[in-house]
Amino acid sequence: MALLDLTLPLWSATVLLFLSSILPLGWSLPQTFRVAPHSVEVVAGSSVNLPCEIENQQGKAQWTKDGFALGFNRSIPGFPRYMVLGDESAGVHNLRISDVIIQDDGEYQCQVTPYGTASAIRHAANLTVIFAPTSIEMVGHVPDAQITVKAGNSLTLECLIKDSKPVSQITWFRGHEHLRLDTLENTKEESGTDSHLSSLRSKITFSPTHNDNDVEYVVAVHPALEHTGVQKVARVHLDVHYAPGAPEITGYTEGEIVRAGDKKTLTCRARGGNPLPEVFWFKNGVRVQKNFHKFSDYVDNQYTFVVEASDNLAKYECHVINVMTTQPKKAEIQLRVNFAPSTVTIFGPDEAKVGDVISLSCVADNSNPPADVTVVINGQTPPGATSSTQKVEHGGWRTTTNLTVYEVRPTDSDLTINCYALNPPLSSTKIDTKIISVLRPPEPPVILGYELGRLLKKGTPQRLTCVSNGGNPLATLQWFKGSQELPTNTKHDSGTALADLDITLTESDNEAEYRCQATNSATPEPLVNSTVLSVMFPPAAVKVETRPRPLQANTEATLICESSSSNPRANVTWWREGFEVQPGESQISPGQFGGTTTKYSVKVDVTAEDDGAVFTCQADNRFGSTTHDAVTLSVQYPPVWMKEPQDMVDVTEGENVMVNVSAHGNPNGVAYLWRRGEEVVMAGSLLNITSVTKDQAGVYTVEASNSQGSSAKNVTINVKYGAIITSISGGRNLSMGTNVTLVCRVDASPDPDVHWRREGYDFARTEHKKHPSKVISLSLSLLMTIKNVTTADTGVFTCHAKNDIGDEAVANTTIVVKHKPVIDQSPKYQKAAAESGRNARLTCRASGAPYVHFTWFTRDNTPIEPAVYSVFKNRYVVEDSKLVDGLVTYESVLLVKNVTNKDYGFFECQARNPLGSSRTAIHLDGTSKPDTPLDLKVLNFTHNSVDLQWTPSFDGGLSQQYRVRFHVSDTNRYQYTDVYPANVTTFTVTGLSLGTSYSFNVLAFNNKGQSDFTKDEVKATTSSSPPLTEVERVISRVLADKADLPRVVTLSVSTVGGLLVVINVILVACVLHRRRRRQGSQASSDKGSSKSTTIEMYAPSSYTGTVTGETLSSISEKSRESYAHEDSADEYEAEAARVTAASTYLIEQLEPPPQYASRPPPHILPPPPSHNDLNMDDAYDDVRRNQYNAALDRAAAGYGTLGRRNTTPDHYNITAADDHYPLSTRYNTYQPPTHGPSLTAHTHTHTHTQNNGSLRRNPPSKLHFPKDYIRNGSMNIPVSSSAGMGVVGGQYSNKPQSPTRAHPPPHPPMLSTFAPDASQPSPPMAGIPLEHRGHLV
Repeated sequence: MALLDLTLPLWSATVLLFLSSILPLGWSLPQTFRVAPHSVEVVAGSSVNLPCEIENQQGKAQWTKDGFALGFNRSIPGFPRYMVLGDESAGVHNLRISDVIIQDDGEYQCQVTPYGTASAIRHAANLTVIFAPTSIEMVGHVPDAQITVKAGNSLTLECLIKDSKPVSQITWFRGHEHLRLDTLENTKEESGTDSHLSSLRSKITFSPTHNDNDVEYVVAVHPALEHTGVQKVARVHLDVHYAPGAPEITGYTEGEIVRAGDKKTLTCRARGGNPLPEVFWFKNGVRVQKNFHKFSDYVDNQYTFVVEASDNLAKYECHVINVMTTQPKKAEIQLRVNFAPSTVTIFGPDEAKVGDVISLSCVADNSNPPADVTVVINGQTPPGATSSTQKVEHGGWRTTTNLTVYEVRPTDSDLTINCYALNPPLSSTKIDTKIISVLRPPEPPVILGYELGRLLKKGTPQRLTCVSNGGNPLATLQWFKGSQELPTNTKHDSGTALADLDITLTESDNEAEYRCQATNSATPEPLVNSTVLSVMFPPAAVKVETRPRPLQANTEATLICESSSSNPRANVTWWREGFEVQPGESQISPGQFGGTTTKYSVKVDVTAEDDGAVFTCQADNRFGSTTHDAVTLSVQYPPVWMKEPQDMVDVTEGENVMVNVSAHGNPNGVAYLWRRGEEVVMAGSLLNITSVTKDQAGVYTVEASNSQGSSAKNVTINVKYGAIITSISGGRNLSMGTNVTLVCRVDASPDPDVHWRREGYDFARTEHKKHPSKVISLSLSLLMTIKNVTTADTGVFTCHAKNDIGDEAVANTTIVVKHKPVIDQSPKYQKAAAESGRNARLTCRASGAPYVHFTWFTRDNTPIEPAVYSVFKNRYVVEDSKLVDGLVTYESVLLVKNVTNKDYGFFECQARNPLGSSRTAIHLDGTSKPDTPLDLKVLNFTHNSVDLQWTPSFDGGLSQQYRVRFHVSDTNRYQYTDVYPANVTTFTVTGLSLGTSYSFNVLAFNNKGQSDFTKDEVKATTSSSPPLTEVERVISRVLADKADLPRVVTLSVSTVGGLLVVINVILVACVLHRRRRRQGSQASSDKGSSKSTTIEMYAPSSYTGTVTGETLSSISEKSRESYAHEDSADEYEAEAARVTAASTYLIEQLEPPPQYASRPPPHILPPPPSHNDLNMDDAYDDVRRNQYNAALDRAAAGYGTLGRRNTTPDHYNITAADDHYPLSTRYNTYQPPTHGPSLTAHTHTHTHTQNNGSLRRNPPSKLHFPKDYIRNGSMNIPVSSSAGMGVVGGQYSNKPQSPTRAHPPPHPPMLSTFAPDASQPSPPMAGIPLEHRGHLV
């Protein structure tokens, strides 16, 4: 074989050489298929090779698909999944198709083109693409769905196999069993997604049985899936509902007998059914058990119960039901039960009299079998008893034993009846017992507690006791008052019945009969006893009246008073204001409850002054309280004014007017009517005009009237109102050189100040005239005349009018002077910019009057008007011109759309009106950086900021922003800040230093770049001090007010102060002289002395605690001593010497007098926080003693405090923790602040108590102050503290302060005649002017 393989090529070559030598030139062997293509079937998604091998290939080979040539390129461009494989030189042209899709299905040809004498050849093969279905589903059900169906009902299952090629084959399975049904229907459908594919719809119909429950129905499809080993199926599960089987009952055997009380369990079981059924127990048709338990294929319900008598012959049913049962399936049993009677009952009377014949019955309740019943009386079985049985429900028996004739024999005891019911089969006995009471009557009742004829007094308590002995049962007692039954409580004790009646005597008890009845079951009629009371009582009330009605002034009136019944009769009198009114007449009549009534009348003459007079009637019989009633006379008279209105009422317009009048008269319903002229404006005592207007000013008349007459009063309402500009005139389209007069008419009350304003305008050429208007309702007119008007006069003039009422009234008018248009030549209007393809806006602005018209021209002087827009392809549009300042400035905009390079250049704008025209050229160019801003200036500055303003220049055709550069003048350290928002031209530079000079520049920038900074810097210097705080402003205002005080006040106060200084010196000298004399006469007895001095400090100024520059401080010393011992002379003398120095000086002086500079000020006590009872005599004593003790403290320890006076709480020495610590009230002691430098000097913390021989060793509970220490309800003594600044007087404090529980004063407040820090070495606030510190006023 191997030899053959070697010789064949040699032979072939030889044959070819031979044929070439004998065949004509150009002839060649034919082209043939060595391996021809053949049809192939392939599954979509796999790859396939179509073979093609050519023998003696001379032409070019290619493949076609369905007649479309794929080309000679073996990679087949455009078909990435196609490729020709094999050795081309050997004629191998196999077509490889990867990832076959359904569109690859078709006819493929392998073709070879002719060459020379070799003709073309071709061979076709079909590629059949098998496409597995895309999905398989049970129509209307989700995958693996469970279908619920009732057994016997028809069921249709439909399976849809979508998009396969060829059409799918289907197989139905029931579980694992191949299902063959005559009802199978298969329907082929065209695919909705691809024409190459088909769908199959398969449907089966059948009737499921209970055997189909939980069975799986499956469909498998398509041969294409056999190549992949994948199987597609659709399945559903059937849930077939069917009825359960009949129930079965266990736990009881038919005919079985059970005993009552036994525990019994009945079980009902139901098998099968889908769903498993519900099982219930019923007793005699009533459900008794609903709890059941389900298992895999059956259901149990166990009913456990204790057997009762009611279960005898009871029918127990078991009901089974599910969704497939229209009626429950049932099973039943009937129980037989033995049971004893539950009770035995005796029927007969509860009581009987001796000799009565009674009947008795004894009944045993239902039982099975019947019970034996026996009757026993007092331990013996009576003869004549008979028994009977009766069948009842549940198969039981009722047994009755009757004793119809039994006579009650005489006996001292009751009858005891016993009844016995026996049931031998159940070993059960029931017993009942009854007591029959044998009745006997009681003895008649006796009343105790009152002797007939004894006099009783109303209001006193009285007890009546009713007693009845014996009887069976004991008597029941009942009290009666007359025929009225009274609440009665009967008590039984040792064979006796008692009933107490407690009453509080009233009028109705006089001659009243109180009756007691005794009864029991043996008394045919009540046993009765009674008594009658005698009660003395006063009149309970009096009734008063006046005649005639109504009373008229200056007539005679009769006062009548009638007392109610009393025993004995009452004495009746009339009284007025404590005096008896006499004479009168009395009339006596019989009254209620056996008493008498008294009617007493007097006559009086009445006048208008007697209206409201009170007359009192008094009735008394000396047996109880006196009875009064009063009558207030109503004497009719015409109205009299009580509160007259003022003649004139001034009110501001918009405020409310309330004028209240009051008149009294009788009848009291005084009617008020307000009139304005003849017009009635309001009814009522109050004239209330809300938001009064000027039109409501005038004279109003109020009239008060009643049925007796009327009275009238006039009131004038004067309405003040702010200025109102009623009209204003101006001038428009004035010719230059003419005159114009502006008129501003103002209505106001009072007359206003009226003037004209216009910012930056020179009013030197104007003339002003003011005169009252001829129109009555207007106040005045202001006329301003401008002569020889020019264009500079064009603008807005404002009329301002204001009086003391309301806000300023402002109204504007304009002057427009005619002139030809003047075009704005500023850079921002001489340039415009836009990029090619964008829109550009060219703005032309001109001022002129009258109306300015604009015309735009192209560079070749062609007007741009709506009629010729089409010439410019509608790219040039002129917007409507508009008035931009409301006066004479107009603006026109040329819109250039889709700018091209040809549009760049100059456009001309012409502005014209009847007076002439102006023309300018506006250059349109591409966008660029902006021009430098113009006119940078400073608007305002503060201590740390500067306000700048500038004028924008040309923006380069883009949105521009600004940047501010600034630096401290004469330095080169620049700072920069960008302006925000971007489009503003005013900006505030903040964060600057105090009192510093700064220089500022500004530039503009956009997306194209930035401009240069403004060439000239502007400079501004910040303020050297920050603005005043609120406190500083208040102080400044106060100091300013001081400066405005009249000089005469200052001189007067100074004079008074000087006189006080002289008086003080004289008084001190007298005090020292007296002390020296006493020291000389009593030098031998210097032990055990006790003395008291008083240094009184006066503040004669009328100022109320406010420290001003004219307020003086003075000290005057008086003395009042009472010596019992003389051991304190040295201390007393030291104190006296201390206060002899000059003590008066002006508050404005900067330092205290030298004699006060090195020692502390004297102390006096501050006012109590809440004490209004100012006893003047005690006050001087208290202040003397406290001042003297403070002086002794200072002598011993340097300075005195007021916290050492006593140990019991009062207004001045309680601590913050004490419950009596005073809260803020009318008199506020200064509360020291908890921070800040101390302004008090020389305070100490000694708290021990010294006995310095004061006259009052125990401090008073309250302290009082003389009038000189109080000014208008507040202390005229400023207080300073060691804990804070404590500025004296209401002028320098926001509001009064008082101690609080949280921050009590650490030391008693100290009062000084100079700055409290004056004696401190280096005080923290020594630089504060004295007028800002605390002083004694």
